Amino acid sequence: MRLKTKININQACIDEGERQRRWEEERRFPLYYFQNRFQWFNYPRWFYVAPFPLHVDFEASSRCNLTCPMCFRRHFKKEHAYVDMDFDLYRKGINECAANNLYSIRLSWRGESTLNPMLIDMIEYARKAGIKEISLLSNGSALSKDFDMKLIKAGLDYITISIDSLREHYNNLRTPLSFDDIYRKVKQLYELKERFGKGFPKVKVQGIYEYTKGKLREYYEMFKPITDNISFNIKHDYHLRSVEQDEEVVCQFLWQRITITSTGLIPVCIADWDIDIPIGNLKENTIKEVWLGEKMESLRRLHMEKRRLEMKPCRTCHRYKDAVIDEVIEG
Repeated sequence: MRLKTKININQACIDEGERQRRWEEERRFPLYYFQNRFQWFNYPRWFYVAPFPLHVDFEASSRCNLTCPMCFRRHFKKEHAYVDMDFDLYRKGINECAANNLYSIRLSWRGESTLNPMLIDMIEYARKAGIKEISLLSNGSALSKDFDMKLIKAGLDYITISIDSLREHYNNLRTPLSFDDIYRKVKQLYELKERFGKGFPKVKVQGIYEYTKGKLREYYEMFKPITDNISFNIKHDYHLRSVEQDEEVVCQFLWQRITITSTGLIPVCIADWDIDIPIGNLKENTIKEVWLGEKMESLRRLHMEKRRLEMKPCRTCHRYKDAVIDEVIEG
């Protein structure tokens, strides 16, 4: 059977028409964005290894101020150093990315990025270095008028805020945060970026479908006026030590991106949140050395030889599943 690669299937955007067009087209550097999207969707299908990753995740902080019940952090099996990324280490990585004309970075992975007191400086440095798209994922707890204006002035391109459900259910999941407060913060950020940021940073909210099922229209109507994009993930059971897998699937990530933890470690992919397969360290290696190195090449070969399930992160990976939303939002 022919190998297959699924691209961007584990999140479902429920926007359509004009909102989706604007989300895709209204970028700071639209021509570079569409070139990057062409590469993003096709290089994994062609099994083509670019000279440098198409995207790099820098984990600004591995710390978090919440203990959400659905988060994989509750299922770590190893000891991890919960720290903020050292700025000199970050500078080293960004300088290499800029020298290789990298299109995008994201300042997030396993932690809450806004806990890093140097986050605004990190955004500013990447912008001045020439990185064309800078984003981050957040629980939104740090948003305030002052912080929002700093994000705008620093040049953030978009922020994804996790709002899993509505009202009391959200309050229970994200304690001690409150739904009313997070709604107000998102609304304020949207208004400020429209007024002072020429539309940037774009504001995206993402929920978990199982937590909002039956109330999807209510969720959509609430957030549509104060966001640029609304998407949903499906709930994953991180208790599972193995997940039913399709052996024919070849992971997209090995041909798209590299992730760097707050301590500099480089895991095999963003699904390797317990760092079971470290393939390098930014303190000792360059990003290009790791990307084109023998460890990464051997892992790509395992996938192409249908042997990826020999790797623990692949056996427990949920990211090959399609995010299916079976409710229709019309009008």
